[in-house]
Amino acid sequence: MPAKILTILILLLFCCSCSEQPRSEERIHGNDGVIRIIQLDPTHGHAAAAQSDQLNRIDTNVYVYAPVQKDITPYFQQINTYNNRKVNPTHWHEVSWFGKDYLEKMVAEKKGNVVVLAGNNRIKIDYIEKSVNAGMNVFSDKPMVINQSGFERLEKAYELAGQKGVILFDMMTERYSLINRAQRSLMQDTLLFGRLLPGTADHPSVLESSVHHFYRGGKGTRPAWYFDVLQQGEGLVDVTTHLIDLSFWKSFPNEIIDYQKDIKILSASRGPVSLTRAEFSSATSLPAIPSLLNRYLKDSALVVFANGSITYLLKGVYTGVKVEWRPATPPDGNDLRNAYAEGTRSTLLIQQAYGQKRPTLRIQKKGKISENLFKTQLKKTISRLQTEYPGISFAEESNMFQIILPSDLENSHDPTFKVFIGYLINKDMPKWEVPNTLAKYYITTTALEMAKGKQ
Repeated sequence: MPAKILTILILLLFCCSCSEQPRSEERIHGNDGVIRIIQLDPTHGHAAAAQSDQLNRIDTNVYVYAPVQKDITPYFQQINTYNNRKVNPTHWHEVSWFGKDYLEKMVAEKKGNVVVLAGNNRIKIDYIEKSVNAGMNVFSDKPMVINQSGFERLEKAYELAGQKGVILFDMMTERYSLINRAQRSLMQDTLLFGRLLPGTADHPSVLESSVHHFYRGGKGTRPAWYFDVLQQGEGLVDVTTHLIDLSFWKSFPNEIIDYQKDIKILSASRGPVSLTRAEFSSATSLPAIPSLLNRYLKDSALVVFANGSITYLLKGVYTGVKVEWRPATPPDGNDLRNAYAEGTRSTLLIQQAYGQKRPTLRIQKKGKISENLFKTQLKKTISRLQTEYPGISFAEESNMFQIILPSDLENSHDPTFKVFIGYLINKDMPKWEVPNTLAKYYITTTALEMAKGKQ
């Protein structure tokens, strides 16, 4: 009799284990193993970028939900371009719903299992909460949140995502830029770069900075709300997300950053950029500044707090980020990237000026290391990196060396969505991704409050 009972118990346990499949499997892939995309109110170009390639296991039907069609016309135009290009055309079929109840409709129908978010930043946390609560994965453009109350909601959204077995992912496109990847690789070579110096508050050991322009030539496509910091977010909480992410990713690769233990914000400042009515019209293609922006008008100029800087301690290393916006590029201009990282044996610099379409990466020896010894080590390092960066080389300059990165090594399409899909399929998103994302938004939202408190 006991043997029969034991047999029955084993059979029951076996049946239970067979019927209780991992909850995330269904939510990630759907019952048939297919990933289905929902585009929710796609008013930013990064929404279409998620569909730049036709990836395996992704349904060609894409479900679009938005309040009105005209606001997302650029999205449809970009998808049409992808579908009609001669090389590797895509085959997307857009299934759309427009109306005031678009968000409720999306949740009720739940036609997809991956929600792509790229648009108005004020309501992004609402979209995140609704999507995660419905058991759908989220691929979100930055910034996910633009204030401290949003950060608190984001923490809870990540907790809920863990409970639901879904992924909430911040698309950090700058990680896949060739020059950032190369700098990161060089920083890990202790014989060439050494150890990261601690730096000081006045001179951080790591600095990431960028200059952006509201108008970059051609037809202006920025929506009017882009200039409303209550909707777009101030500069301190927008582009800085990329810069802070790079400081984590380069300085402490594959390490968890705990914002409660590893971060101390030392200073933060914010500043305005003024646009004339003509500059606003160039950036937006609108004939006049709309009334929704009246609160930002001063002496007929539009004042936008798009500039800012933050200094913080990152695991004991003084780190800085700086973002600047200008009304328009000069005739030979483009957005600019500058950065540096100081090690005990050398300094790595990313530098760019107007007229330079691509930033340059340079390395400068430090201390008492002889020129010949440093050059010998640089040769060894470059040779070792050939497998990762075929064709990489260096050229000697007056007091430093330029790292030559062949342009054909740049990604032809942004691979961020492909990385995200890989995490969904393989269930191998790094353990540092979530805490580091929270640490990033802790810095941006806390720094904004700090900067406002000073004024």
